[in-house]
Amino acid sequence: MAQNLASKFAAKASERLVKGSVAKKLTNRDFDWVGADTIYIYSIGTMTMNDYVRQGDNRYGEPEEIQKTKQTWTLDQDRAFTGTIDRLNHDQSMKVTSPASVLARQIREEVVPEVDAYILQTIVTAGEVANRDDIVADAATNANNAWTNFLDINANISDNEGTEDGRVAVMTASYYNFLKQGGFVLDSDSAYRDRKTGNLGTVDGVSVVIAPSSRMPVNTDLIITHPNVTTFADVLTDYITHKNPKGVNGWLLEGRVAYDAFVDTNKTANIGIHKTA
Repeated sequence: MAQNLASKFAAKASERLVKGSVAKKLTNRDFDWVGADTIYIYSIGTMTMNDYVRQGDNRYGEPEEIQKTKQTWTLDQDRAFTGTIDRLNHDQSMKVTSPASVLARQIREEVVPEVDAYILQTIVTAGEVANRDDIVADAATNANNAWTNFLDINANISDNEGTEDGRVAVMTASYYNFLKQGGFVLDSDSAYRDRKTGNLGTVDGVSVVIAPSSRMPVNTDLIITHPNVTTFADVLTDYITHKNPKGVNGWLLEGRVAYDAFVDTNKTANIGIHKTA
């Protein structure tokens, strides 16, 4: 005899696994765009060092006019989303589509990953222009070269007078695994803690963050940088919930995110990149 088995939907939605923001740890907010979409950053030049001469009119050397250059930072990213929740669809699905939870999910799964990817790409693009991706040869990372490549890139930043304190390395999970396979844990700054917890903490004095490969620029598995390099401009973050707007029985959700990221060309020596190809 056939059995009619009951079905039941849970009043809780299954959430996808999404990592929080990683790129904001790499940036500063030293400038603002209040009332404007463009700001100009001036860089002031230096004077030539001369031998002092104990006679004549120009004993300090020939006077030079102080030079300055200008960087132009114009906001470019003006992004938005919109969607509706029909009231009856909401009521007949155990009310799992509450507007607040839908907006929170949109921010977590769409906005944060997009902004992260944009910031990381901005850093890498500037680094490529300054040849900061050529410190070590482009090649697939493995257990034999992950640790030495990391050290070589970090040493090159120091050799170019990069900022010592506060460096951050963003790497893929694969790069992290190759570091462990290469025995870096035994040589790292806090080996015993790393072995017990599996957390990197710092490596060669650099704070380490693991980023999903989907957010990293193509063929890039390691970026070492400093927050003073990249300015993040989050000029507008506006999320709106309209209840029963014209033409909709339910909710209309809208969001607008205006942002950008700018690399200070005077600080690109603080960038080091490993390319896999």
